[in-house]
Amino acid sequence: MAVLETLRKKAGVFLVGIIGISLLSFVLGDMFGSQGGGGLFGSGQSLGEMNGTTISYEEYQREQDYYTAIYQIMYGQNASNEAMVDEAREQAWQSLVRKNVFDSKYSRLGLRVSSDELFDLIQGRNPSPLVVNINNFTNPQTGEFDRGSVLRYLQSLDQNPNPDSKTYWLFLEKEIVQQRLQTKLMNLVSSALYVTNLDAKNMLSNTANTVSIQYVQKPFSSVPDSAVKVTSSDVKKYYNAHKQQYRQTASRDVEYVAFPIVPSAEDDQATREWIAKLAPEFKASTDVRQFVTLNSDVPFDATYYAKGQLPEPLDNFAFSASKADMLNSILDGGSYKMARIADVRMLPDSVRARHILLDGQRGLEATRTLADSIRTALRRGANFEALMTKYSVDQVANQQGGDLGWFGQNAMVRPFGDSCFFAPRGRTMVIETQFGIHIAQVTDKGVEQKKVQLAVVERALEPSRTTRERIFANANEFATAAGDYATFTAKAAEKGYAKQTAPRITINDRNVQGLQQARDLVRWAYEQKKSGNISGVFEISNNFVVAALKEVREDGYADVDQVASEISAEVLREKKADLAAAEMSGAADLSSLAQQLNATVGTIADVNFASFYLTNVGVEPGLAAAASVAKEGQISTPVKGYSGTYVFSATARTDKATDAMLPQEKQRLQETVPMRVGYELFEALRTQAEIKDWRGKVLF
Repeated sequence: MAVLETLRKKAGVFLVGIIGISLLSFVLGDMFGSQGGGGLFGSGQSLGEMNGTTISYEEYQREQDYYTAIYQIMYGQNASNEAMVDEAREQAWQSLVRKNVFDSKYSRLGLRVSSDELFDLIQGRNPSPLVVNINNFTNPQTGEFDRGSVLRYLQSLDQNPNPDSKTYWLFLEKEIVQQRLQTKLMNLVSSALYVTNLDAKNMLSNTANTVSIQYVQKPFSSVPDSAVKVTSSDVKKYYNAHKQQYRQTASRDVEYVAFPIVPSAEDDQATREWIAKLAPEFKASTDVRQFVTLNSDVPFDATYYAKGQLPEPLDNFAFSASKADMLNSILDGGSYKMARIADVRMLPDSVRARHILLDGQRGLEATRTLADSIRTALRRGANFEALMTKYSVDQVANQQGGDLGWFGQNAMVRPFGDSCFFAPRGRTMVIETQFGIHIAQVTDKGVEQKKVQLAVVERALEPSRTTRERIFANANEFATAAGDYATFTAKAAEKGYAKQTAPRITINDRNVQGLQQARDLVRWAYEQKKSGNISGVFEISNNFVVAALKEVREDGYADVDQVASEISAEVLREKKADLAAAEMSGAADLSSLAQQLNATVGTIADVNFASFYLTNVGVEPGLAAAASVAKEGQISTPVKGYSGTYVFSATARTDKATDAMLPQEKQRLQETVPMRVGYELFEALRTQAEIKDWRGKVLF
């Protein structure tokens, strides 16, 4: 029980440790939205291609079922929520990428992880981080990794009646092997790359040698747009010269108007009247727990709360009223609530307990009989650890003598937590939970304080059917009137509706900017053949939504018209730079040039070849590069930058690079090789594999 409970409590962080730790997972993030193929449902039951291999629906489903099972082990019931389902889908696809793209590379290169190597990664002197980071395998006294804990856990797997433990461990072993293979591949490639003395010398020169300059700038903002003309011919010429910059994957830009589905004033009035009508009965009730069970939208909460743990209105009432009092209707958290005190007790914030856990393999009645016998023996002074060793199936807790440590009331499953909190120190109890039958002893308790159990009747303030129909009618009227994008925009402005933008939607997206679980909207956007189309009414994220398709991008190169405005801005900047350069050419000195331009002479210190951001002028790598090689005292030719054109003079140079620094710089550069290789290597393999992902067209 303890291993799986720990996994579920720390699943978010722990999953990052298992799956996210892999460099492969990081690099492959962009794959999931890459390169669709064919028309809608054109691939039939094929969900994609990798290295020329078709990915079938059946193969993908097997992987998804596997990861769903793993997530169920790690997250428990939370694995069924939408986010976890999405995560299982993506991990299934990533697993297929790994098999079809990377495993073949490992095989061809002779890379493998032997059984002895795997043993060392789990129990040896240099265990995998995936093993070290599991809390159950650390010594509680020292906080250090405990190989003995791993060994005892592995020995317990065959005897553990819960198959989830073994399934999870096999998954962990698989991830350990994959991480090791990735490391071997990176090391293999990295070892072939060598940093030369010239590499180190150039880097030292680029970073250690600096120069100070004086400069005059003519900002592009000082050149009016009317001074230059950008023609369609200019745009096409620039596009052809820089076409590679405009390579794109399929995406859509959508604008939408959301009509929130919220309660009306009439809904609010009806809810207040409902709870007010019930108030006299609640006030007179002698069984407030049953009353809540029968009448409240939210089940009775049996938790005992300390001062400050409840919302302020409920907290103030709980710790100032008597059982005869009632808190009249208040609006809190989207619900109208009224409350009475159900019980008051002196309870600790935490308790410590130990247990012996029996499984059900003997049969329920036989297990109950055995549990009673063990409890009786313990009450008569029998040795707890001896009985635990003989009978308990909780191998992890057994490593600590059955001790479960300190825990809060709601940290354990309810029957176990409540029993321990309400029992006096030293009591031995038999408790039945979904994990089995526990013989538990309370070994210590924290300082007791007043805690209150509240009976709260709650009525959610929700939109009625009439309200929903009215909101839908408004949305539908807008959708009908907005026949194209121009009308959509005009009608939204006329009605005062706020337009939202969801840019760069990919075919596999389930959420878009501002809207969760928006697959219907994404699917609609990809069914459209041209921009400007208007959708019907979607119900998404508690809104009725009407969308307009603003931009359609397909795989390949962006059409010149799609990027014309972006290119026009670049051409405009270049032409302004040319005008400024012509005006600034031939300057005899900076002071005269500054006077001519009605500018000032600025100063920048400590510029080197690798400088990116320069004081007072911003991002200007071209100016930094030119300055780093300039001779002192000479007036430069005009340098065209991002925000202006510059003429400068180097005033002082400091050469800090020496031959004595070369060995250290060489070592530093060599140490950065694996990280640089890691990204570039996996990106190259990804590109070579020509991965095509059609899931968004077929499945979602």
